[in-house]
Amino acid sequence: MTDSIIWNDTDDAPESVAALVRERDRDIYLCLLLAPKSCRDALFALHAFNSEILRARMGVSEAAIGQMRMKWWYDALERIFAGDPPHHPVALAMSRAVPLGLDRAALEAIVEAQADALAASPDYSLAALLGRADAEQGPLFRQMLDLLGARDPETDRRAEAAARAWGLVTTLRRQPVTPGAVREVHAAALEQRHVAGSPSGTSAPVFLLMILADIYLDRIAKAEFDLRHSLVRRADPGGLALPKLWWAARRA
Repeated sequence: MTDSIIWNDTDDAPESVAALVRERDRDIYLCLLLAPKSCRDALFALHAFNSEILRARMGVSEAAIGQMRMKWWYDALERIFAGDPPHHPVALAMSRAVPLGLDRAALEAIVEAQADALAASPDYSLAALLGRADAEQGPLFRQMLDLLGARDPETDRRAEAAARAWGLVTTLRRQPVTPGAVREVHAAALEQRHVAGSPSGTSAPVFLLMILADIYLDRIAKAEFDLRHSLVRRADPGGLALPKLWWAARRA
């Protein structure tokens, strides 16, 4: 069983799940605030699930414990899609989101990607980082499009690039990329971000993350690609981020 948040019968699952995302991933939280109300709770449930899997990988001292927690969630997916979710706020919120477009195979792929990363030796080559972004972020971005009802070949192509860009940006901010590789990874992130384009139409909430990617990539460049610089290590996107996101969403 996970130990993420305590559930009791008086809790409101959507509010609990949104609070969890706000605590663990401020960037995603800010973007989802601007998503349509009709699917906002489902999007929060999806990202709360992803945060549980990430925590299982990165928040434990022993790989075996992480694998056990991931296995719990992998098994929980069967119950969620059978209409009998575990008594856990994230699982309950996900169960409510199933009719809106959640796909069990995609969610299982997210768990499997993190389990593979937990077991693998660290590899920060550009090819490995792109592969990791495809495996970890790709299914997540496609599920967001499913919940928004925004799937089409062109949008899928852009979302694939956005997933890669966000994966590389996240790695640059949080992982020990070797100094000699920082410029190469940064350039690749910029290239993928360019392919992703600007938020537009019903898919806009997915691509709002690219507004934040711009902020973080600009900070890395201003810090002369020193990932130890305080500007790069800053955890939040800054006070102007929400107005930028709001304006981008309004234009979209």
